[in-house]
Amino acid sequence: MSCKRLLLSVMVCLLPLTASALTDKDVHKLAAKGTVALTFDDGPTEVYTPQILAILKKYNIKATFFMVGYNAKNHPDMVKLVLADGHAVNSHSLTHPMLTKLSDSSLHKEVEEPQVIIYNITGKTPACLRYPFGASNSHVREVIRANGIVPLPMGFNSFDYNRPGVDKIVDWVVKNAHSGQVILMHDGFNKREQTVAALPRIIEGIKKKGLGFSQICVGDNVIS
Repeated sequence: MSCKRLLLSVMVCLLPLTASALTDKDVHKLAAKGTVALTFDDGPTEVYTPQILAILKKYNIKATFFMVGYNAKNHPDMVKLVLADGHAVNSHSLTHPMLTKLSDSSLHKEVEEPQVIIYNITGKTPACLRYPFGASNSHVREVIRANGIVPLPMGFNSFDYNRPGVDKIVDWVVKNAHSGQVILMHDGFNKREQTVAALPRIIEGIKKKGLGFSQICVGDNVIS
């Protein structure tokens, strides 16, 4: 084992024991009944994350953010802002690779390092790691669980990263919204203008369907 890997392993072991004990039964992986969960991947960014936070604050909605470790490390103030606004902060790997294609050492690095980065910024360890591209297998999920966090799939894909146009994003998400659904959107890496423009209309459309909003990957569903 390299010195760097050994140091990282020691740092992970020093994270709070409550985090290392988390299992699938300890966190909510689906939205609460009568609600949907808005989730945002790939951030934080200095351009789009604040815009999304402002919209969520306007509607008094608490969401869940799955952050890429390097982006969190480069924008610690954004991480703190997300947490200060009452949103859940979780992991989306270190660099956003397809975890199923990695060597074992690279896989461990992608899982372990974001825990340390986020803990050092927030004082809290992530409850979940959402694997990039929705790609996992039994070994990937085993490594994630071995590090005391819960593996999470992508949920309902808004396809906002394809930038199909604001109307199409809104229509697709609102039409398919239902109780207990987890909705995947993005506040990073770049060119998320359509996501920002679509978000208020998505929120209003979901509310018109009689649904509320809740968080996932926290001990208790936080409903808003």
